[in-house]
Amino acid sequence: MGLGRDFNALLGTQFLGAFNDNLFKQLVLLLAVDTLFPGKDMQGFAFAVFALPFVLFSGAAGDLSEKHSKRSIIVRMKIAEIAIMALGIGALLMVPRQGGAAGYAWPALLGVLFVMGTQSAFFGPAKYGVIPEIVPGQQLVRANGSIAMTTFLAALFGIGLGGPLLDWFGPQVAPPATPKLWMPGVVCVGLAVVGTAVARLMRPLPALRPDLTVGLNPFGRLWGTIKMLSAEKGLMRLVLLNSFFWFNCGAISQSINGMSLPAYLDMQAKTEVSYLTSIMSVGIVVGSLLAPRLAKRVSLAGLVMGGTTLMVATQAGLLTIGTVVDRAHGAFGVALVLLGLAGVAGAILVVPIQSYLQAAPPPGKRGQTFAVNNFMNFLFMFLAGVFYQSAVGSLGPTVAQAVGGGLFFGWMLFIRRDIRAMHIEGHAEPA
Repeated sequence: MGLGRDFNALLGTQFLGAFNDNLFKQLVLLLAVDTLFPGKDMQGFAFAVFALPFVLFSGAAGDLSEKHSKRSIIVRMKIAEIAIMALGIGALLMVPRQGGAAGYAWPALLGVLFVMGTQSAFFGPAKYGVIPEIVPGQQLVRANGSIAMTTFLAALFGIGLGGPLLDWFGPQVAPPATPKLWMPGVVCVGLAVVGTAVARLMRPLPALRPDLTVGLNPFGRLWGTIKMLSAEKGLMRLVLLNSFFWFNCGAISQSINGMSLPAYLDMQAKTEVSYLTSIMSVGIVVGSLLAPRLAKRVSLAGLVMGGTTLMVATQAGLLTIGTVVDRAHGAFGVALVLLGLAGVAGAILVVPIQSYLQAAPPPGKRGQTFAVNNFMNFLFMFLAGVFYQSAVGSLGPTVAQAVGGGLFFGWMLFIRRDIRAMHIEGHAEPA
């Protein structure tokens, strides 16, 4: 049985938006590794700049998602996406040929990433908060599995396409060919237009709290919601578990690009980097399909704790890249297998967490709950960018991502009682 027209429209517009975000962000991250700054890895700055708006604006975004119709916010944010992708074309046009000075290209690219992050910060609470309004409680795990699957399928296409597009149209193309890096930007504008049309297929929804006052404080009712979540059912500790997961994912995604350097996998073409990011996204798609099925046989706590353990174990395996095995002795294949398994494990653990965080808060508080969730997730992703930028020079990319996994695993063990208490009304826990 399908989940209905409204959910299908949400699924479609989420897919196209995630495709845009991941494609443009991956282009910038790849340019930040060795191209704009020869011999340097500057990804951490770009990663932090994209995450910063979520830290600044998630509170206000959560308030707005309760005061106004979530469907209306989704449509307006998709319209804004069209303009932002157009700005992206201009920033890409500034990128010089390889070996040329970065000039204005780097601040322009960072500026677009910041605006992209701002748009996503206002889109997120409405996107996740609307799901319980259009999907019954017993279908939440299934709905979130679909959201996770399509999000990471979009990441698969977006991140996977970034490397080849940079090889085909980027600053390193051999003369007499002319770089045409603006072409990916045109694709992103087109996807934003289609995504806006799909979003409009959602039927109008009422605002849940139209009398809510939204103040000038950019953090909105963030602190009050954090206190409410801290007082109920261990919700805040589970939000932090979700945030540690995204810190860990941020460390992994940057380390994948970092492993392209000669000391690790010695990847000459950016397309090879896309193989690694794509295999992890494939794993996440597979895990998203498995999670609802496994939830019929395994408790939510079992999925979270088992998935976390498997994910961190695969990250420990990545420590062998450049130490035990090198490119000539199968390191690329080892990386493919481990990253694919990490993706499967990540989806299996995050789908039940997302579902529980939607079901547990009372109606009228879900948008604000996901504002806190967004705030904390991207605060941790911002910190992942700062951490990676400061640690990669001394630790290297594989150790940096392993540290992220260790922090995630440690928090999971610390809150294991809260994890075991997770339960969604209408969802039958296996005996």
